Amino acid sequence: MIIVFNLFRLCLHLISRLPLKVLYRLATCLKLINTIFIKYRIKVIRQNIQMSFPTLSKKKINKLIDDFYNAFFNIVIEILSSISMTQKEIMQKVVIRNVDLIEKSIHKKKPIILISSHYSNWEWAFLRISLIKNINLNAVYKPISNHFFNDILLKIRTKFNAQLIPLEKWIFFILKNKNKNKTFMFIADQVPSNAKHGKRINFLNQSTLFHEGPEKIAKILNADVFYVDVFQEEKGEYTLEFEQILSKNITQQYAQILEKRINNNPKNWLWSHNRWKR
Repeated sequence: MIIVFNLFRLCLHLISRLPLKVLYRLATCLKLINTIFIKYRIKVIRQNIQMSFPTLSKKKINKLIDDFYNAFFNIVIEILSSISMTQKEIMQKVVIRNVDLIEKSIHKKKPIILISSHYSNWEWAFLRISLIKNINLNAVYKPISNHFFNDILLKIRTKFNAQLIPLEKWIFFILKNKNKNKTFMFIADQVPSNAKHGKRINFLNQSTLFHEGPEKIAKILNADVFYVDVFQEEKGEYTLEFEQILSKNITQQYAQILEKRINNNPKNWLWSHNRWKR
């Protein structure tokens, strides 16, 4: 079994070295296979979209689902390509508009909380942020059940010296390092595992449970808080922008910003996540 995994890992590494133009063709093939045979989480995706946009016609919902799958498989391929991407390549693919905003907080030696979402290419955004000078980036993550793919994602996310904190250890880790001028990043749009740890907000036309962890930690650390915005300029080209959250109601403002982004371009959000199961 170990030999099989190693061979598969080698294959992924070799595929990741192919030009993106070739990989996008592979994404098109994957999307076609999905449309005909797999229909990946189609019931969850359709239900999420219908609840979020109750006035959309069936035709427009089907169009949005098709657009989502196009964006989704392109991102899967882009994440695969990051296995072998260099620092120079990721800096060319993801341009930061206002890095000086973060650099000011780094210079002041302030703790920093970055809050992002599964919108556009969140993995490339994370890699690009980890290359900011003296960022000391740490991110909370939930290990996936498949150990093989979990190991691959860990290696991708830490390739530029970012540190990942398992979900069950994040509070202890952050409090232990609260005086070390670190940056903590949260992908905060998934449903909390326990309703007690969340806050209900009217989001996309329905009551939605959001993590309050980033808000609580920001207040404990007296941290500077920023929303991480990722815009796709064209296929394989992204712009990243930081928006400072100054409100004490961090969770509420985060939800409002994210909702606005989704409404502007809904295909780029991860509709396949069972977001409203609690």
